[in-house]
Amino acid sequence: MVRYVISVNETDRRVYPEEIGATIIGFLKSAAERNLTVPVTKAVMSVPAEFDDLQRNYTIKAGNLAGLEIYRVINEPTAAALAYGLHTKPNLQNVLVVDLGGGTLDVSLLRVQGGMFLTQGIAGNNRLGGQDFNLRLYNYLKERIERRVHQVISDREDLQTLRLAVEEVKLNLTKSHTAFLHIHLHSLGKNSEITEPISRSKFEEINKDLFMKVLEPIQTVLQATHSVKEDVDEVVLVGGSTRIPKVRELIREFFMKEPNTHIDPELAVAVGVSVQAGILGGMWPLTVSAVELPIRVKKIHVQ
Repeated sequence: MVRYVISVNETDRRVYPEEIGATIIGFLKSAAERNLTVPVTKAVMSVPAEFDDLQRNYTIKAGNLAGLEIYRVINEPTAAALAYGLHTKPNLQNVLVVDLGGGTLDVSLLRVQGGMFLTQGIAGNNRLGGQDFNLRLYNYLKERIERRVHQVISDREDLQTLRLAVEEVKLNLTKSHTAFLHIHLHSLGKNSEITEPISRSKFEEINKDLFMKVLEPIQTVLQATHSVKEDVDEVVLVGGSTRIPKVRELIREFFMKEPNTHIDPELAVAVGVSVQAGILGGMWPLTVSAVELPIRVKKIHVQ
């Protein structure tokens, strides 16, 4: 197993990945205990659907090291489906989960029957996410500013300021058709105060080819499972980047139906894990069940 070297106060310490995971989980455990004012000793965890048994076992080990008894480990797409209550819909059969985060895109096709979940297929692009959309917008705005002030922006602090501002602009464009970049770049002297408008249509234009790539894993997973888009009963969106209007539009037009979006896409997996914990802990009626069939499916990588 790989060990990492972490330097703290000029002292090197070698740690295993599960020890790093335990530190993060321990922080969350402490936060939950402060909020609930009771000890937290048991947990349900979620992992990417393509995780093998070894990876799942190390995830459990990280939880154990943090002082938790892990009741169950479920796949993230299953957790998202649970969040939307899809395990309670009697006539539901096929659920497509699109998870577009900061750096990766994962698409999973689930078969749902009687509260049981079967992962039929997984496809994804490990080089496509919100950071890629940000980079296009960053380069576009940086070039616009440099042309305007007749100066190359190279100061590290200014570049970081611009990166942070670009993220805010992108978020604003999910709610408005126009956003404004407002920043102070100290290296520009008298021209340090910058205001630059950007339209949603321009944002979509500079990211057009990347947005189209969102559909590729969807088509791949349908082909791999010998399915057609009409077979999909529900489309669930997960990950902050699925808030982008163009992403939702492409998915809506492809399936000719509205995707499920009434839960915050950044919280869907966490909400689903909480639902599973509630079921196991007896907080829901016994007639409600959610069982994940333990079948491993290899992820198809799309570039």
